[in-house]
Amino acid sequence: MEVIVRTPPGATVIDLHGRLDYMARWDLKAVLQQCCMTEREHVILNLRGLSFIDSAGLGFLVLTYLQFTGLHRRMSWVQPQKQVHALIERLGLPAMIPVFATEQEALRHS
Repeated sequence: MEVIVRTPPGATVIDLHGRLDYMARWDLKAVLQQCCMTEREHVILNLRGLSFIDSAGLGFLVLTYLQFTGLHRRMSWVQPQKQVHALIERLGLPAMIPVFATEQEALRHS
């Protein structure tokens, strides 16, 4: 999995590309921990490039969301692909985690 961090005004955007599975979550964990330590306002996880996510990867993202918001910071998810989006919807995650269609929408809600 490839992880790219960008910093547009008002947020830190983390672009995820490839497969987020049990093994790949360790690569992401280091990046997210750094953001949790330095980002004061809003982290946006761009899921557009994720072609696959397993239960370990999804569970990791949910736990990260809970940890980040527990620090009184904001996290949003944007642009999940069709299969990933269907899984997120089926599990009812948008009731708990803000999921936006575009990065611009997420930034407007900063």
